[in-house]
Amino acid sequence: MLRRPHASETDDDLLKEEEELMARGAFTPSAKLVKVNKRKTEESTSHGVAGDGAPAKASSKFAQDRAAKKKKEGIVDNTVLTEAASQEKKVCVLGRIVERVVPADQSLREWHPTPSPDGFPKVHRLSNLSNTKSGLTPGMNKKSLYMQQLEKQGLVQTNVQHCISATHTSDGSSAAIHLSQDSRLEVLGTHSYIVKGGRNPENKLEADEIHQENISRLSSLSHTERMKEREELLANLTQEQITFLQSLRKKKESSDNGISSIDDSGPSDYSNLTVDNEREDAKSTTVKCEDSKNETCRVRFTTDVKMNEVLDDGQIPESELPIPPAEARKWLHMDKVDMEKLQWMTNMPKPRPLKNNEGFIARFDFEGNILPYNSDLSYREALHHHGEEPGRPGYTLDELFIFIRSQVLQQRHLGLRTLANILRNAKEGFYDLVVSPPVIQLIVEAGAVILLRFALDDSSLLVYGEAVRGLYYLICSEPDELCLAMAQPWVPSGVEPGISSDIHASEKTRQELDQEEQELKDFEVMKLDIIRALVRMDTHLRLRYLLETIKPSPQTVINILGILQRMVRHSLTAAWTLTHTPHLISTIVENFLPHNLSPLLTGESVDSMRSVYGVPLRHALCLLRIIAAKGRQLAAILVNSHQIMSQILAYVSLEPSQLSMPLQEALMLSQEAYAIWAVLLTYGLSKPQEAIASFYPLLVKQLVFYRDKVSVNEETDKNKFNYDVGSHIINALTRAVNVAATHTLLENKMKLNQGTVIGADGKAEVLKPPELAWNDLSDFPHLVETCFAKWLTQLTQSSETTFSALRLIGSCCIFLDAYYVKWKDQVSYSSEAYVKILNLHNNTIAPFLRSLAFRRLIGDLSSHSSFVSDFASGTDRDPNNLGSLGCVTFGGEVIPLLRPSSPHPVLLPFSNLLVSLHTLHPTLEDHSTHAFLDSEEISSYLEKVCLSCQLLSPQWLTRIETHFICNVLQLASLKGCSRRKLYHKTAMCMMSCIHKGDECLIKVLLSSVICAPEFTSDLTEISTQVGDLALIDYEPLKSPAIIQPILSPVQLTKNICKSIKSIESELISCLVSKKGYNASAVLKSGVPFIINGITISQTEFPLVLDKYWPMNPIKHVFKTSQQSPQSQQQHSSDQSSPEDLLTVTRCLQMAYLVLKHRRKVTLNTTNVTVWIQHLSLVFLVANDIFLDTNISSYLQGCIIELLRNKGYANLDVNSPPEGFNSLIMWYRKMLEQFMSVSYGDSTFALFLLIPLQQYWPVDYRKMLWGDMSGALQFFRLTPEQVEQFIPLQQFLEPDEEDEGMIIKYRSGVGSGMVTATRNAFFQRVATHHVRQYFQREAEKRRTSA
Repeated sequence: MLRRPHASETDDDLLKEEEELMARGAFTPSAKLVKVNKRKTEESTSHGVAGDGAPAKASSKFAQDRAAKKKKEGIVDNTVLTEAASQEKKVCVLGRIVERVVPADQSLREWHPTPSPDGFPKVHRLSNLSNTKSGLTPGMNKKSLYMQQLEKQGLVQTNVQHCISATHTSDGSSAAIHLSQDSRLEVLGTHSYIVKGGRNPENKLEADEIHQENISRLSSLSHTERMKEREELLANLTQEQITFLQSLRKKKESSDNGISSIDDSGPSDYSNLTVDNEREDAKSTTVKCEDSKNETCRVRFTTDVKMNEVLDDGQIPESELPIPPAEARKWLHMDKVDMEKLQWMTNMPKPRPLKNNEGFIARFDFEGNILPYNSDLSYREALHHHGEEPGRPGYTLDELFIFIRSQVLQQRHLGLRTLANILRNAKEGFYDLVVSPPVIQLIVEAGAVILLRFALDDSSLLVYGEAVRGLYYLICSEPDELCLAMAQPWVPSGVEPGISSDIHASEKTRQELDQEEQELKDFEVMKLDIIRALVRMDTHLRLRYLLETIKPSPQTVINILGILQRMVRHSLTAAWTLTHTPHLISTIVENFLPHNLSPLLTGESVDSMRSVYGVPLRHALCLLRIIAAKGRQLAAILVNSHQIMSQILAYVSLEPSQLSMPLQEALMLSQEAYAIWAVLLTYGLSKPQEAIASFYPLLVKQLVFYRDKVSVNEETDKNKFNYDVGSHIINALTRAVNVAATHTLLENKMKLNQGTVIGADGKAEVLKPPELAWNDLSDFPHLVETCFAKWLTQLTQSSETTFSALRLIGSCCIFLDAYYVKWKDQVSYSSEAYVKILNLHNNTIAPFLRSLAFRRLIGDLSSHSSFVSDFASGTDRDPNNLGSLGCVTFGGEVIPLLRPSSPHPVLLPFSNLLVSLHTLHPTLEDHSTHAFLDSEEISSYLEKVCLSCQLLSPQWLTRIETHFICNVLQLASLKGCSRRKLYHKTAMCMMSCIHKGDECLIKVLLSSVICAPEFTSDLTEISTQVGDLALIDYEPLKSPAIIQPILSPVQLTKNICKSIKSIESELISCLVSKKGYNASAVLKSGVPFIINGITISQTEFPLVLDKYWPMNPIKHVFKTSQQSPQSQQQHSSDQSSPEDLLTVTRCLQMAYLVLKHRRKVTLNTTNVTVWIQHLSLVFLVANDIFLDTNISSYLQGCIIELLRNKGYANLDVNSPPEGFNSLIMWYRKMLEQFMSVSYGDSTFALFLLIPLQQYWPVDYRKMLWGDMSGALQFFRLTPEQVEQFIPLQQFLEPDEEDEGMIIKYRSGVGSGMVTATRNAFFQRVATHHVRQYFQREAEKRRTSA
């Protein structure tokens, strides 16, 4: 037995073992050398020896059976090559090149071609070869056209004649030709139309024998017997089978040029018999038999070539064809005229005319533009290479996907490039109004993401470059990123958005996906969330490989950075994954954020560079800024692990004039460097703080430059990028002020060893004070205030200004706002601060408020308002598994807030500053502020906001306008205004427009305006019967409770005025969660050591409250009771808690206030049906809560306001309430609760009567009078009581026509379940419909008689 050598053995031992091994003789090797490309020949297999001499492998039983079957049936195995079947040993696939052996009977003369004067060989006509039949002897095969030409030129000498013979049957008849004695059988032809032999001669011979046998059997039968058999056969076949068999014969006859002609002279005379063989390329042969008894006959080929014309269904005149078919017969290789190809070479047909409003399939050019239906473009544009609609240029999405899947490199590149252009145009809204459904949704559903992901792995630059570009335009949105860049740094709190799919936005579905993702495949995850699937498919690893190894072109690098940026925006998980991917961030920092900037000082322009490696890219800084905005820990990783502060400081210290980069690019690089510096300062990280101290002289120098050299009313276009850089410089200083403001607080906490924040272990941690102190920034406030005064003065003198200039002034407002608010908490705060505030207001702000420039700015608010505009959200074009911000509205218009002439970049920060200054110094001069609040411009703007549909309120950047309006309302509460009712209505509207992350605004609106006595003075006048003398007192519905409800509007309003502060506190505690309020307050305050992230993640509902916000607490209690059995048991107790009674009462009071006294504004954006459904939840949250006197009173008051002015006739009968699958389920739940705990409460019964109106579906009436008929006895309403709310005719007209319902009416009245005494209303309704039904039936009988 062999063994392995040991380490202790020497070379002599190994040699000795080798000799012993060789002495053993033959042995079986452990590995066998197998020669590839060797096929087993029949000869070697028959001898049982393989081609290399080794014993052949034993064949299996199944292989032997197959070989025997083939041998028995005479089937030739064509899979074996001829070389393998011969006895000579040859290489089957690839071997040495052997010169072709010329047969001995043929010889080629030396060939001397004659040069053509035209430059190309002359094309030979078939007519030139028509006399070659002389060289063809009987029995010879027809020679090729090439051989005929050589013989004609005398270049080939033929020494041997070849003959072929056709074997006849024993009785003298041909196998292919059979003559029948019965003339009726001649119609069957000479061959079968069903059984075909194909190309194999033996199979064709067998088919002919079968046909001859069939003819013989039919010949032995009489005509009557044949017809009987025919009828039996037809009876056993279906119509489809019969039609199919008939079509085979018709198809064959139409393709044949002629039918075999048979001479009647006798069976032995077969002269002029022509047999057409479809499988032999329409070659005509003439068979002439000298003697029918001979076994063989000679066959010779005729010189005339028959032409088979393949015609298309749509015939085209020969005059329009490029060449007539008769002329085509004279040319080489045109023995078969393909009419489809000839028709394709004609002029392109015009598209068929469209009918009225008829849609058509969109076709795109290579730039992604949709071509008009009748577009007349030249075929040279290469837009007609498709089969469908040949007359229309361009390619459909399906045809582009065929290009992308092609094996041809150029087609894949063309398809990917066109698809990327289509996606780019779709993101910009070019197709919104012309394509349905949206193009992006169609592309995603067609599987474009998978195709693009596979194309990323291609090795060709043309393919993976366009794949990166296509993926960038699919998942990214350039308009969104540009709008976000324009909104920085003046967006409230400097927050960044998270952009995810609908699945990820919903917390419930996201948790389910987290649990089940391991069981799902990639394409299944992609249907739910594209970004999540791309991360799971390691797309970021492939992109890292491209950046690190392949080093693609500059545009591809920028697109890759954009894709990574979009992945980071998706979620914190994706950002964490990308940040911790090995070598990804380091590759980006090393290659595109170099610390060594010497290549930029060589004088070579970046525009001329073929590679951006070693060149600082602002796109890389933007990616790192978005990562840092996701959270404190990610920002710390960038600062500590990747040392990005050194690059940031290098870029902010650059002198743009000394660089080879374009000035615009250098300034944008500095702008991004200051932006990421500001984000890092938001968290109070140590290295960014130290950078402020070390670069203090440079920052002062920059501010001095802006103070002395930059104006906002001169050379505005030239200074655009200076404005942008300046706004980000001041923003970074604002974050530094926030950091320095905490120095004193944290220093005192540390001295007392008091914890400031809660750590991971749950214990309070003592934080170290920041490096920056308040006095370290003493020079900045004066410089910024000087710049602010200068630019604001220039703005008042200017007739026009730019977006960037307004943003620069807004940055100064943000800095001054933060400085004075933080100064209040410092030790140095004294009366000096009041003097500075007074001087700032009187010398700078007040003149601006009185200027024409300011009136012009507030006059432009309506035209730049997202609330007032009627644009639809741009997210309607996005797939559910992708998502975007929708900054381009549906139709291709950018949101009005960020138009170039928008006043919001300065008005929002300026309003923040005004509120802060008036809060810090309440005694400031009021005249200019009152003029602003009472101006016609601001009043007209607020009126339009109140009456608008607010379609863009969920859009992320609309929070800018929401903050501005809230600042105006808060300023009105501080200084007062004359149009208080208008401001109160505006505050009501703004409650449903507050975004997640701004929850603190809800408290501001409720406490400052909505529940403030000075803004509800009109309610006080009504409560004293001074405001409205036309108020009508209704008769309240009775309740089973001891104390009956009241329905006097005056009394209900008076109770609201008395409880207004209680309503405020109750709604503040119920409408906003404590966690959400604290998080938004932290962002607004800007305290660095508390902030953990400045990204607002996308949620299922972007707004905090809906349009029915007064009912939100009741709705929340109902949802909780439905989801939690324990909570449901608690709320189903016999007696409700006082806290619940108070909460429901306050909610109903607020609902009555908005429905009664703010009715026009409320019903402009809400639906009566949904209000009724929300109010009905009061009956479902508890068993006795609706019996309370106050609750019952306000329920009746609200329902009166909803049903008046024909509100009862405009209800939506199809919209189900939230929490129910259908409206009928809601009604059944209400009936069950009514029977269980209502005690016949009239208010409850009134709600149940609303779906019983005649225009509602009959299902509701059948349910009450059928399955739930037990509830009828508890309805004790009278027609007069119902008439106060709903006219009685709504229940009586039109007449009931459902016979089943009439039966239920009769049964209910006849059984005594419904009586006139107890159920007067139902008794009247039932008897009316039954009476009307019988009258109609009697009228029908009289008419028929």
